[in-house]
Parts: sequence; C-alpha cells; structure tokens
Amino acid sequence: MNEIEQALGQVTGVLHGAGRNEPTAVANLDEATFRRTLAPKIDGLEAVLAATDPHALRLLITFGSIIGRAGLRGEAHYATANDWLTDLTRKVGEDYPHIRCLALEWSVWSGAGMGERLGVLEALTRDGISPIPVEDGIATLKEVLASPYAPQTLVVMGRSDNLPTIRLEHRELPLLRFVDRPQVYYPGVELIVDADLTADDDLYLPDHLLDGDLLLPAVLGMEAMAQAAMALTGRTEAPVLENVELLRPVVVSPNGSNTIRIAVLATGDSTVEAVVRSSDTGFRADHFRARLRYEEPARVGTRPATGGARLLPIDPARELYGPVLFQGRRFQHLLGYLDLAAKGCVARVHNRPLAPWFARYQPGDLVLGDPGTRDTVMHALQCCVPDATLLPGAIERLYLADPKVTATLDTVTIHAVERLREGDTYYYDVDVCDDDGNLVERWVGLRLHAVRKKDGSGPWLPALVGPYLERRVGGFLPAELRCVVRPDDPGATGTEARREQTGKAVSWALGTGTTVRYRPDGKPEVAGEVRVSASHGAGVTFAVAGTATVGCDVEVATARTEQEWSDLLGADGFALATLVAREQGEDLSVSATRVWGAIECLRKNGHARVDLAAEPNGPAGWVALRSGTTRIATFATSLLEISDPVVFAMSADRDR
Repeated sequence: MNEIEQALGQVTGVLHGAGRNEPTAVANLDEATFRRTLAPKIDGLEAVLAATDPHALRLLITFGSIIGRAGLRGEAHYATANDWLTDLTRKVGEDYPHIRCLALEWSVWSGAGMGERLGVLEALTRDGISPIPVEDGIATLKEVLASPYAPQTLVVMGRSDNLPTIRLEHRELPLLRFVDRPQVYYPGVELIVDADLTADDDLYLPDHLLDGDLLLPAVLGMEAMAQAAMALTGRTEAPVLENVELLRPVVVSPNGSNTIRIAVLATGDSTVEAVVRSSDTGFRADHFRARLRYEEPARVGTRPATGGARLLPIDPARELYGPVLFQGRRFQHLLGYLDLAAKGCVARVHNRPLAPWFARYQPGDLVLGDPGTRDTVMHALQCCVPDATLLPGAIERLYLADPKVTATLDTVTIHAVERLREGDTYYYDVDVCDDDGNLVERWVGLRLHAVRKKDGSGPWLPALVGPYLERRVGGFLPAELRCVVRPDDPGATGTEARREQTGKAVSWALGTGTTVRYRPDGKPEVAGEVRVSASHGAGVTFAVAGTATVGCDVEVATARTEQEWSDLLGADGFALATLVAREQGEDLSVSATRVWGAIECLRKNGHARVDLAAEPNGPAGWVALRSGTTRIATFATSLLEISDPVVFAMSADRDR
C-alpha cells in the first residue's frame, strides 16, 4: 500500500471485487471450504481497509452477488460470503459516516465474471436469469456513482424469475384497452403485455380498411405504447415521442384476430423504450417502436388566428373521404382546407370523437386523447400528393398535445410544410394550433411514403389537380410555379364574374386578400415581384404564379375536323399537332388542344409571333413545347363530370 501511495498519492477510494467460488453441495461443505470462500471477500476487504487511512477514505464500493440474497443450489458458502460482505460494507458506513459505502449485489455477467469462468451462463439462462452484458454493467456502475440518492445496498439484475427471497414492489396495472395480459412485469423497469385485436372489440379497425385488410392505425399503435408506458411508470402526462418508426403494418383479418405484444423498458428517470410486435410475425419482428420522454415540452409559438377564415371549395365529406381518403367514419375529422399546395397545407380539423373506439365491455380511457384528430393530421397531407397513397413511416419527434387542453377545443388547425422529398418519401413538419393560433401540438420530421401511385390520367377532383401540376411542372419549366385549379362558383359567367373567380384563385395561390389588378389588355397583375396568369375553362379557373414571366391555359379537347384544326392553328401549328399525336399515340383533338394552349400562353405575354417546336417526350400525359426562350408544359387528363379530355398548359420564360 505504501508503494501505491508513493506512486499515485493517498488512497481515497476502494473498489473491492475479489472472490472465490467452488460450487459444493451443503452435505460436502467443511470448515476449510468455508474459510477459502470467505477469505477473499471478508479477510481481503478487512486487510485493505486496515492498510488505508479511514479518515482519508471517501468511497468504498464492494462487488457482491445476488446469490447472497437469493441463494443457489451448491452455493451456500458463496451466499454466506456475499451476505457477510454486504454487512461489512454497511458497518464501515456506520463507523465512518463520511465514507460513501455502496454494496452492489450483482446478478451474473456475460463475457466476464464468476458465471463466465464457471461456465454456468447457459444453465442460468435456461432457468430464466438474463446475464448482464459488460457494457451495461459498467454503465450501471457509473450511473450509481453519479447519483447522490443511490441507496447503500443495491441489487443489480436482469430478468430473474423464481427468486422467492427477492420481492419486487407490487403494483396494480391500470385498466386500459392495450394493457390486457401481462407477460413480464418488473415494476418501474419493464412491462410486456399482450392484447387481442378483433373487429368486434376494436371498433376503429373497420374504419381503417386498406386493400381488404384491417390495419392497426399508427395513432392507435402510439396509444398502445403510451398506455403500457403509463402502466410501467405511473406517469399520467403526455410524453414526447421520439424516433417513432412504423416498420410493418399490423394486419387483422376482418373475421379473425391478431395479438399484439407491447414491450416497454425504462431506460432512465424520464425515458421509456417501447416496441409493438404481433402474433402475425411470431412476435419476432418490431412493427412499431418509439422512445417516450416524460419531460414538459416547450410549447411556444403562434400562428395567425384562423377562426374566421373561409374554407376552400373542397368538401371532404362528399369529395375526399372514399374517392381519395380511405379512412372511415371515426377518422373523418377533416373539415376543409384554408390553403392547399404541393408542399404544404393549412387545414381545419374537427376535434371531438365521432364514435366509440372500443366495444362497450372494453376499457375506453385514452392516454393521448382522441386518435381521430391525430390521424387527420397525417391523412390531411394526402391532398398535397394527390397521385399516390401516403402511408406514415416515421416521426422524428412528436410533442403531443395535453389531452386536458384539447378536450376543450371543438376544432384545431394544422399548418404543414414539406421539409424534404427523397424519391417517393416526403418529410413534413406540422404545427397544430387552436383557432387563436396558439400552438397545441408539434410534429417534427413526419415521414410519409407514397404507394399505389397513379399516372395522373384521372378523373380528377378539380381542386386536387393544382398540387399535382405544381409538383410535376418543375421538371419542364425553367422556373417553379404555384398552380391552382379552382372550381368555378355556380352561375359565374361574364367578364366581371370571371374576374371574381380569378381573384379567388390567385388569392388561393398567393394568400387570402391578394388584390388582382388588370391592365388595359386584360392581363391580371398583383403587387410585388410575382407574376400571375389565369384561364377559364372546363368549369374551373386555372391560375399560376411565379417570379418569371408566366402564362397558363385550360381547355376542353373538343373534337374537330382536321380542316377546322388547321384553320385554327395554322399550317405550322397543325403540323406540330399531327407530330405530337403520332408520337404520343393520342387523338388529334388532344394534341391540337395542347398546341392551342401553348399559343394562348404565348399570346397572353405579348408574343405576336408564335414559333413552336416539340421537346423530347415526357412522362405519360405530358408534352413539352418551346418557343424561343419560353418553355411550355402541357398536360392532358380528365376531370370529374367532364366527358372530354382537359388540357392544361403552363409557360415560363428563361432569364434573358
């Protein structure tokens, strides 16, 4: 000891982990065996303490064994040595109160320690004892040392079944739908519960039918994890959900059942790791997983009040649910849109339950509030990508609303902005606010995957064509455009009525209250650097806006004779239409309408001479044309309640 102190300085801490273990049946034990087992732990510690200055010592840590508390066949002498070691550690603390004394009674370790040397890990594992990995053991030691509130004696163990001498605190589990049949329960540490899903018990399942399968909604998966976490921790506040991953759907047969298994593990004072598995995959694969963090989130920030704002002319109940959105009655909370574009939307959402979520004899309490509102936060984004079905894949962080706060709100407004697109994957940030603009809930990094993609041929709900055109036209034109296709109000005829429709469409594109002025030649203008153009046809007003010189046109592809088209387009225009019809394999009336739409775009911007040429073929439905520095994109599709094809044309000039 003198040599140590000369080299390193005065000893202020001791970690005592010596031990000797020769498993022997009680009938074969003698005094010599007992003494050999006791010596390293008891005599060894006493020798070390005798060689140190107790007044300089500040920390004593002893490594004992859970066997001293639980016992084990063939280990009576080793159990005694560890029991006495804990008593000796406690006595040192009583004699010298200034010394922090910790007696850690470890379960078996894997990769190191007595169990590894004796070769008993496999047998102990079969008996239901989970060994402690070396990394976890070291991390636990650091955690204990860092905590000033750690008790003097600690049992450190993994799962250890059938230990009658170790009693864990008994807690009654709350009566919740997804906390049904406990499989593993270590209060405050770990909980695994099973719950059987059926259409009769889980009334929401028939309202979440996709391609003939009943799917557990992501919001109910989050509710299941939150219920299990609340049962484990006793914490009733809404957690922050982090690293939410929706890896595989949980599918329930319409006439069958699927058992989900929710496993939650406390990984800190305020964090719980959670996973959802199912019998459909033999409980061998994670379907959902997330981290739940119990910290009061900073809900700061406001948005403009939306309580008095008028909705866009889209009726979700009649036009979206069913044809576009597959969600059934309980999830149909979307009231309408205040703004809708390719890369974001503002939507008003009903915030009251529409029907019970579970059968009458099932517990009906929900930890996270109404799932219908939260599901609408996700499926309202569908209209931003109207040519595919969007399914949730992950959420970086979800600051959940306080159910006590949202319970007082009849409606909420979601403000969604697309952060990033990678192929068929879209990332959104979403704020959920009350009518006064106060932030209620925040979604960061909501990841949606596009599946069941369509070719754009329609028939389209007119209001959804705008976001589609806006996403696709950037591949053809030198400038990005904001595109709006607004159904005309009934009876909107005549110049003044058309200008009123133009004002509404441009206000949709650029913001409520945008004032549209008209030049003597009839071209619409707005204040600032933004250029606009508008067209009327097929019962809609088509408006585009951008920073370049822009133009647009919408026309129904009415059947005409070749001579009529030749007279309308001129010889060069008719030749171009014939070429496009041959290359696209489409009717001449559609190709000719494309050329006519391009001519209209150019004339709206003062091009007296129109010299059009075809660009290389694009995706189905699209044809690109050019005239000097102007590029024109044309798209042929069909609209609901319009029997003939409809052609949209959009133009933008290159910077001169």
